[in-house]
Order: sequence, then structure tokens, then C-alpha cells
Amino acid sequence: MRLDNVKHLLPDVVQVLVRLIGLPAAVRLVEQLGGTTFPVALRKSRLGEIRYEALSEIVGGEAADAITQHFGGDMLYIPKCEAAARELLYREIRADFDGITREHSALHAVAELAKKYRLSDRHVWRILKKHDDDGGTPTEQGALF
Repeated sequence: MRLDNVKHLLPDVVQVLVRLIGLPAAVRLVEQLGGTTFPVALRKSRLGEIRYEALSEIVGGEAADAITQHFGGDMLYIPKCEAAARELLYREIRADFDGITREHSALHAVAELAKKYRLSDRHVWRILKKHDDDGGTPTEQGALF
């Protein structure tokens, strides 16, 4: 996942994790535990040490220490970051479309993309009409005056 391009779409807890442990470690955590609740142990028991070691294997010892210090004793829900992942997918589809249309028609490109990404051709067309979500406000005619 290339979440650095879509940080504005990340849930608050993931943004906290990025600040605590950095983006690469946060991405590994989301990729491996996204959609689950992880009990962040205080490391006061054998089970706490086991949970800490499991976390450390994913993000490294230094990052596990930071997470333990900040969230220790809490149940940490790690979101899947679906909005950010969807935006990245849409950007990839638009980039693929640009590449294919250098040599083929738009109809051919949409048919190929629908097959490749297992989407309907109508959905591919809707994706192609959208712009990258960069976190700014959408421009509207009313905003000009």
C-alpha cells in the first residue's frame, strides 16, 4: 500500500500510529492486522510478553515499544483503511487507462481494465470520470463567485 499519497483519507487512529511509528511500520500493521482488534499489553505477564513479541514481529521492537507506551492496556482497533485503499486502486486504474490508450482506443482500454480489476465496464467509466482525491474541497461553480 502506498498510503503516503492518501494520508488525508486515513482514520484518526492510523494517523496517530503514523506519527508514533512512521508510515512504513503503520502500513505493515494495517496490512497484517487491518480489520482486527489487537489487545496492546502492558508487558506485566507472560501473555503480555507474547502479545508484545507478536506486535514486535510486525512493526519492529522500537515501534512496538512506542505503541505499548501510547496504547498499553487498551484494545486497539486497527482499521483496514478501505477509503485510502480504494483511492489508490482508482488512481492505479486511471494510470493504467492512460497507458493503454497510448496504443488502443478508450473502449478497448475500459474492456481490458474491467477484466483486469474484475469490475463492470460502467464502474470503470465512473472511476475514470473522477479526479484524484487530494484532500482539497471540490471545485464548484458556486465557489467561484
